Amino acid sequence: MDLKVEKGVHTLGPQGLPQQVEGLEELLQNACLRLSLHRGEFPYGRELGSGLHQWEAEGEHAIERALALANEALLDLPGVQAESAMETEEGMCFSLRTPLGEGDVMVWKALKAF
Repeated sequence: MDLKVEKGVHTLGPQGLPQQVEGLEELLQNACLRLSLHRGEFPYGRELGSGLHQWEAEGEHAIERALALANEALLDLPGVQAESAMETEEGMCFSLRTPLGEGDVMVWKALKAF
């Protein structure tokens, strides 16, 4: 079980206490964290993160490159794989397949430099 984070901020429940997540929601949140962090910048786990901040939207096969960068970041989450990606005005949305089910995660432009 983990604390719920939305757009980089802990989410509070009705009584003002941090909400908790588990199961598929927790797994998707952990995947989103790995995709959002710049690889090497988290001091307690330099292996965490992705190279998505270096991704360029222009050029042939841009989405395939984004998927490759995402899947590289997700390697330490067994059974979790990015199946598709779509660039939006808000950021990059990835559809993930996990052992617990499927879901979408958003890597926000405000948290990334792409």
